[in-house]
Amino acid sequence: MKKKIPKKITLDNLEKSAIKYLEKYSVSEFQFSNNLKRKIMKSSFFYKTDPNKHFELIKILAEKFKKAGIINDKKFSDNKALIYLERGYPKKKIIFNLKSKGICDEDIKNAIDNLNNSYFDCELASALIYARKKKFFNFKEKIDDFKENKKKLLQMSQAGFPYDIAKKIINLKDEKEFFNLEEYAKFGDD
Repeated sequence: MKKKIPKKITLDNLEKSAIKYLEKYSVSEFQFSNNLKRKIMKSSFFYKTDPNKHFELIKILAEKFKKAGIINDKKFSDNKALIYLERGYPKKKIIFNLKSKGICDEDIKNAIDNLNNSYFDCELASALIYARKKKFFNFKEKIDDFKENKKKLLQMSQAGFPYDIAKKIINLKDEKEFFNLEEYAKFGDD
């Protein structure tokens, strides 16, 4: 199989590449810039040109897409934080993942605040999702095994959940308690 020859870097070629990338993926400005930098580096290496003279094109394109509303770090961080919560990630992991995507601290704080507005206790809701995914619950069999509970507690703490939440989840006795706790995490004590 032949290797694909990279196109020469022009504003038009880079913009077409950026549009294709943004059609496929929802990204932060940092990820967008890194993707275009890789394209420039690859092309510059192939054609033996200086990549530094093309890096200003990234800023031009980033500004253009930000003005159009295609790249918006605030919306991106809000959406990603909600997705991560629904996957069962603790707050610490959500913050870490958003930082790794180049999101600023202010946008991360806003995303976490939005999670707290959407859920009464977002950390508990996330922990319940995590426990369900890891199949911690088997309410049909009444097993009160100390070693098994210790293992589950360790697993939850290694995932990043606070001890009190992990303990609350491990001590659930039946499905009704689970659903009540899930309801509480979403809506509170109404």
